[in-house]
Amino acid sequence: MPAPNLIEFLRGLHFLRDVDEATLAELAPSLVKQQFDAGELIARQGAFPKALALIAEGQAAVMWTEPEAPPVELYRLGEGDTFGELELAYEQTYHASLTALAPTTVYFWELKALEVGLKDFPSALTSLRYVAQSRRLALRLRFDWLGPGETICGLSRKDPNLLLQALTVPFILSLGGLVSLWWGAGNPLAWIGGGLLVLGLGLGVWRWFDWRNDYYIVTNQRVVWLEKVIGLYDSRQESPLHMLLSVTVSTDFTGRTLGYGDVILRTYTGQITFRAVNDPHSMAAIIEERRHRVLGEREREDREVVAAALRRRLEQGEVEVGAPAPATAIDRESDRSKQAIGLDHWTFEVRFEESGVITYRKHWAVLMRFIAPPSITVLLLVGGLGARLGGLLRIFTFEADLVAGLLLLVPAFGWWVYQFMDWANDLYQITADQILDVYKRPLGRELRKIAPLENILGTQVKRKGIVGLLLNYGDVIAQVGTEQFSFEGVYDPARVQQDIVRAQEALVERRRELERRQRRDELAEWFGVYDEAARQRQSEEASG
Repeated sequence: MPAPNLIEFLRGLHFLRDVDEATLAELAPSLVKQQFDAGELIARQGAFPKALALIAEGQAAVMWTEPEAPPVELYRLGEGDTFGELELAYEQTYHASLTALAPTTVYFWELKALEVGLKDFPSALTSLRYVAQSRRLALRLRFDWLGPGETICGLSRKDPNLLLQALTVPFILSLGGLVSLWWGAGNPLAWIGGGLLVLGLGLGVWRWFDWRNDYYIVTNQRVVWLEKVIGLYDSRQESPLHMLLSVTVSTDFTGRTLGYGDVILRTYTGQITFRAVNDPHSMAAIIEERRHRVLGEREREDREVVAAALRRRLEQGEVEVGAPAPATAIDRESDRSKQAIGLDHWTFEVRFEESGVITYRKHWAVLMRFIAPPSITVLLLVGGLGARLGGLLRIFTFEADLVAGLLLLVPAFGWWVYQFMDWANDLYQITADQILDVYKRPLGRELRKIAPLENILGTQVKRKGIVGLLLNYGDVIAQVGTEQFSFEGVYDPARVQQDIVRAQEALVERRRELERRQRRDELAEWFGVYDEAARQRQSEEASG
């Protein structure tokens, strides 16, 4: 009889979502359990796999090595993750070694037993192949925005059938061009055919690259939609897993026939749509599993805090009462954030930090656009004065030309300073608990737009145009309730997005720690009341 916790573990795996509990109980005895200590090798790079590894407890690192080079950590796996599906699906050796980072429990499911046990559940084998395809694609790509310890769990482009549909027009243009070239050899029709052929081939190549540059990604922390149009547009839209409210699969007749559909991810007031994803049910299952795992980890951490307080009370007769430091720290950080931090920097810096507040200015390209007219005016005036002093130019008398030039140069230079101050005063900030948009006209009014970090439901990065892509600047859009909060024209918008996400995570962690301390305080108070009542009762019984 298999252990109940093993059945519960198997039920939580995304690829077994359609397998009933009775079948899981029958499959469980075919799994072989092994324990590994920290640093022990679970699977060796280059060896042929014989089983699928299911990590039940602990954590392991996937390490890639090459001759005469130190090992490189590719990613990490934890409870509920699998290893070996890539090798089993593509019949190849292990692409890397799997090493335990802590005491780790692994169940090995031999390939033959796996295929026999799941022969009546084709969706399970399909989901495993989907994970293998995701892993294979992820190993070929590098995303520099992934955070420490963040692992790609699902990765997909739009279904190839969408690419075939997009290539229909280029194919017709190219075919028409070839026919025109053949029929019109030696006359103007050939020129038209050549133009159609070049247009069709160029459009086809562009649409192929456009299809390859769109990705739908699920990590162990968030869901991400990367969209890129070569030379025109670059966007990243994402949402933390714990912010998701529901995951829905939507398909039409064509999609069901060809095996693709939409995965709709709803947050509190908006949604992210993974359009035309191959095998949308497998993608949705991965997202649901990761979402439940994140929520479960949060609940488990909270229970561990309460359990630790109870153990201390029972074993030592006392509870460590949490001091209200986190609350006052948050208040102090909030008070500091309301002051004029980072508003007095008259430099060309586009990002700087002061007292925990990160401040951004718009990119230098925006500054160049602001100061271009006054700069040209100043240069023309200086050049004119130089020409007058050199005797190359004469309008009035020497004294009159000199005075007129200087009188015009002063307001022109003042215009340049004004434009620079206008650029320098347009700031975006991330504090400990909010984001700010500070707009201040030189010698004019100052406007501040503020949004709490806790109200941000998702962020999006946009880089438009060739200049924005080449110079790496664009907009970061934060979804705040039903409103959008934009950091416009900032340098390295992907990094700005990560700064916002990290600030959110830090705020959540501080508040969770505060809640833990409050629960410990409440437990200490209630157990103190219980002990006092128990002692009083014992005293009454002794005296009676």
